[in-house]
Formats: sequence, structure tokens, C-alpha cells
Amino acid sequence: MDSIFIQSLKQKARARRARIGIGIWNADADMIASLESAAEYADLLLVGDPGCACNLDCAVSQEPWKDLVRLLAAGEIEGAVRGNLPAGRTMRALSEEFSIRVRRLALLELPGWAFLLGPVGIDEGESMADRLELLLGGARILESLGIKANSAVLSGGRMEDRGRCERVDRSLLEGELIASRAREAGLAAEHRGILIESCRGDDIVIAPEGVSGNLIFRTLLLLCGAQSYGAPVLMDRVFVDSSRARDGFDGPVMLAGSLAGLRKE
Repeated sequence: MDSIFIQSLKQKARARRARIGIGIWNADADMIASLESAAEYADLLLVGDPGCACNLDCAVSQEPWKDLVRLLAAGEIEGAVRGNLPAGRTMRALSEEFSIRVRRLALLELPGWAFLLGPVGIDEGESMADRLELLLGGARILESLGIKANSAVLSGGRMEDRGRCERVDRSLLEGELIASRAREAGLAAEHRGILIESCRGDDIVIAPEGVSGNLIFRTLLLLCGAQSYGAPVLMDRVFVDSSRARDGFDGPVMLAGSLAGLRKE
């Protein structure tokens, strides 16, 4: 059963039916079939080479990571989903076209609980400034959806673990500072140390850095059966990253469609 939040996003996407581009690379018939299912939520444009019969609009491209981003920049699509394009090439193209540092938050759902998790890229969230910007950006996304976010900042130990080693001390201090600065910005944010189990019910969860964030993401998705709806990039346009560890793209297309709809309201 979808949470009320996810149900609302699906309704927004179906009602809006935004023009969403999705990248395809070495696609097969199963992937194309999954995209036809995702068309429930958006007017889809496939960017790449479908490699087989397809009933959806397609812009054939030999470098779909560049053309997907170009179409988004030109306003020819209202939002974009990475699909199964190579992550490195696509994020590089996005960064160069829009002159941004790519920061992503994954939208995950466990029974009765949907939340944003970041950083999820292994090279993201190395600094306090990066993680604070993820928290603030996630709060802006949720605010646009009518949600006043409660946020949790994780670090490398319990509060009573101070003094065990320099790495833990530094992580605890950074977690405290990020939560404090978020509160100064008017957000509800708590530093929860290493106690990830205490985060249930929070709307945003910020990991200590990208490697641990990616491990949390993969554990929840691949071992615990969490549902992933993709990872919106913090930027003015709508771009939703999508993990290669998925069977279909209904979730990221739905999320991109609902966010693109908000840009037009």
C-alpha cells in the first residue's frame, strides 16, 4: 500500500501528464515494455536507440546522455529521467550544461513511510556545506509539495562515543553543526548520531557522506525491499536520476512528472 504522500504524487503526475524525456542505452524488449507501463504518468520521449519495436516517441541518438540534457535545457521536455544511461557521462553532461555541482536525494518508501535520503552518490556529501545544501534543498522540494519537513542528520557514533577516536569526534561535531545551521534556517532538524533506527518518520535523512549514504540506499532497496522513486537533482529544472538496480522506471517517471507539474503551477 502506497503512503498518502506517494499516492498524492501519482495523482499529480497522472493529472499533469508532463512531457518527460528518458534516456535509453542498449535497451531490450523488457525495458521498452517497462517504459510503456511508465507512460501512465507522463507523455514520454525516449532518447537513445530503442533497439526493438516501440510504441513511444523516440529521439534516436548516439550520445543520449548529451541529447537528453540538451532537450531539457532547450525546454523541449519538461523534465528528464536518466533511465539506464551511464551515470558518469550523464551527470557530467548535466553538470556542464547547467553549470551545477550535482547533488541528489533519493525518494524511498518503506511500509507507511516515504522519505528523502542523501547523499547517495559515492562522491557526494564530502563537506558539511554539501550535506547542509542537500538538507535545505530537500526541504524546498518537500515544501513545494506541501510538506513541512522533519529532518535527521546522521553521524558516526552515539553522543557518548566522543573521545573514542578523532574520526568519530569529527563526524559527531559535523552532524551537530549541520543540524544547528538547518535550525537557524528555520527547519526542524535533529542530529541523531549513528542511531538510524530513530529516524523512522522523518521526511529527510542525511547520511555522514556519500559512501555510507549509498550503502544505506542499497541495503534498503536490495535487501529490505524498499521502493525507490528515483533521486531528483537539486536544480531549477527537473532531472530525476534512476538507479540501474531496478526492474522498471514507473517511479522515476512518476516523480519527474509530478515535479514538472509543480513548475507550471
